[in-house]
Amino acid sequence: MRTFVAVAEAGSVSRAAAELNLTQPAATRRLQRLEGAVGAALLDRRRRPSLLTPVGRDALERCRRLLSIAGELRALALDPQVPSGEVRIGVAHALTELAFSQPVDEVRRAFPRVVLRLRTGWSRELLERVKTGALDAAAILLPEGEGLPSGVLGEAVGRERLAVVAGRRSRTRPREIRDLREAGWVLNPAGCAARAAIERQLARSGLPLQVNVETYNYELQLALIARGRGLGLVPARLLARSRMRSQLRVLSIRGLDFPLTIWLVSGEVPAPLALPLHSLSRALARRLGRGPTTRTRRPADGRHPSPRNG
Repeated sequence: MRTFVAVAEAGSVSRAAAELNLTQPAATRRLQRLEGAVGAALLDRRRRPSLLTPVGRDALERCRRLLSIAGELRALALDPQVPSGEVRIGVAHALTELAFSQPVDEVRRAFPRVVLRLRTGWSRELLERVKTGALDAAAILLPEGEGLPSGVLGEAVGRERLAVVAGRRSRTRPREIRDLREAGWVLNPAGCAARAAIERQLARSGLPLQVNVETYNYELQLALIARGRGLGLVPARLLARSRMRSQLRVLSIRGLDFPLTIWLVSGEVPAPLALPLHSLSRALARRLGRGPTTRTRRPADGRHPSPRNG
C-alpha cells in the first residue's frame, strides 16, 4: 500500500521507487501484488504517464487511511505522551538549498520517534498536494500579498526577495524592462513560480522570455551566469551565501520587483504530530532570521478570517 501511494503521488513507478529506495522492478512487483489482492487494476498502464483507474482513485484514500491507522497501532506500545508517527512534508526547490536542512535536524533531535518524509517540488504543486491530503505540510514561497486557498492552515515564517543577476564582466546594463528585449536567461525549468513571474512581467511590456539554459540547481545557474550565459533570477538570501557571489552583480531594473513570503502550510494532521510541525515552523523561522508573522486559515466555505498575530 505504501508503494501504491508513493506511485500515485510521484506520478510514476520509477520516481516512487527512487523515493522508497527500491529498484523499479521491486516497486512494480509490490504494486502488482496489491492489485492481485484487490482483484482489479489500480493503474491504467496504457497511458503515459500512467493514470489511476476509477478503482485506483477510490483505493488511494483508503490506503492512506490504513497506513495512518497502522502508524497509530505501532504507536500504542510507545509512551502516548511522546509524539510518534510519520509526517509527509513538501519543500519548495529553493528552500532545500536555502534553509531546510538545519530545521529538519532540530525536529529529529527533539522528536526521535517522528519520521519526516520530505518531497521537493514547485510551491503551487506542493500547496495542491497539501489541499488533497497527499502531504501533511509544505514549506513554500508565494508572491507577497497572495493569500492561501480555503481549508489550508498556514504560518508565514519569513520573507524572501528574488534578485536579477548578471556576470560581473557582462556588458549588459539594463535599467528598465524594455532594455531586456535581447536578454537571454538562465532559469529553472517550466513550472517554477519565479520563472512564471518574470515571464508575466516581460509579457506586460510586449517582450518574449528567451531561455538560454534551464536547470534546477541554483549554484549551477549562478556559475553559468558568471560565465556570461545569460541573466538569472535567484533568491537574494541564496545569492548572498553562494561561492559565486564575487563573480556576479545584482541588477536594479525599474519595474521589476519580486517580494515573496515563505509559508509553512498544513492540512488536518493528527494531534500528536501537531507539536513536531509547530517545532519545525519555529526552527524554520529562526533559520530565516525572523519570527513568524501571521497565522491564518482559510475555511472550506471560502470566508476570509482576520489573521492573528503569532
